[in-house]
Amino acid sequence: MDTHDPGYWVNVGTAPASSAPPPSVPDAPARAWQQTGQIVLLVMLTLFLFDTFLPWQRACLDVSGLGLHIAGCLSANAWSGTAAHIGQAAGVFAIVAILAVGLRLGRVEFGDAGELVTKGCVYGTAAAGGLKWILVIGKLASFGAWIGLLLLLAIAILESVDRLGLQ
Repeated sequence: MDTHDPGYWVNVGTAPASSAPPPSVPDAPARAWQQTGQIVLLVMLTLFLFDTFLPWQRACLDVSGLGLHIAGCLSANAWSGTAAHIGQAAGVFAIVAILAVGLRLGRVEFGDAGELVTKGCVYGTAAAGGLKWILVIGKLASFGAWIGLLLLLAIAILESVDRLGLQ
């Protein structure tokens, strides 16, 4: 048969009819629910990372006397100030967790080790951030610490719900 003949490309034949049911995707709603949870977790981790750069501690000074008036505020974020190393650990855990969750959303499979790293980094973020909050709360805490606490609670709850399979 000649490839220039129009019938060559049209009449390729039909596949034999199969009596087997069409293949179905197992647990499609469960995977969609899990992927939505992972997207929300990724957003929460990113928000927490941004929050670490907000003021977690703030001290304001307003002094007047001898004709001078001095006023101002000093602030420290989660990466500095009281227990800076704990805040730095929380930030690094958040960065690695964002990368791990993002890769999992991108369908990159690392097996059980990848899941362990992801869970460890998410819980490491929550633990280090919570410890930073405990150490800061009694020492001139600012609004960033409170926002961070709420985000950390949401991250821990979301990861625990995902881990326990609750819906």
